[in-house]
Amino acid sequence: MTLIAFLGVPIAQADPIPIILNTSSLAGTNAVLAFDLIDGGTPGNTVTISGFSSNGTLGSFSVTGDVTGSLPGTVTFSDSQFFNEYLQNILLGSTLSFTFDATGNPADPLSFPDAFSLFLLDPATGLPLYATSDPTGANALFLYNIGGQNPLSIYSSNVTQGPNQVPEPSTAWLIGIALLVMLIVFAAAKRSSRPRLAL
Repeated sequence: MTLIAFLGVPIAQADPIPIILNTSSLAGTNAVLAFDLIDGGTPGNTVTISGFSSNGTLGSFSVTGDVTGSLPGTVTFSDSQFFNEYLQNILLGSTLSFTFDATGNPADPLSFPDAFSLFLLDPATGLPLYATSDPTGANALFLYNIGGQNPLSIYSSNVTQGPNQVPEPSTAWLIGIALLVMLIVFAAAKRSSRPRLAL
């Protein structure tokens, strides 16, 4: 999966940010888009999602915290509560795009910046569908720290497997098989090296 932001344009605070998500390798997969705004403290900020477009199919949605609106229309997040989330069920197509716009109020010296992020979740488990390069291990697709000097971090994911393909064996599984084979070979060699009793 490829996430492209800014379309080559440098991002400054309070500029609208276009996001394009290439989901062609996941086309036909049921997923949940999870947009989260975490309140780091004073002062208050808002984030607005607009211009949502996808060749996938939107399903039901739910909200937690101070969130209004619904996709494909405008969705607005305010940070009057600590955790604010918009969950959108979607049957993925090959692409989706939207623009988000955030106020640029920096955190006061005793607070963390407000943070806006996007996750792609498995609807059955609520866990991320795929790992990303997110250094926190949360597997966000991007993180926008409101009021920061370099506010937008884009995280990559090497998704090459479609929904109907057989997954490649994991490294841990391959190491486990190799260890098992080595133990069998070692046990066979030990048996053959024992002196035999003559009858």
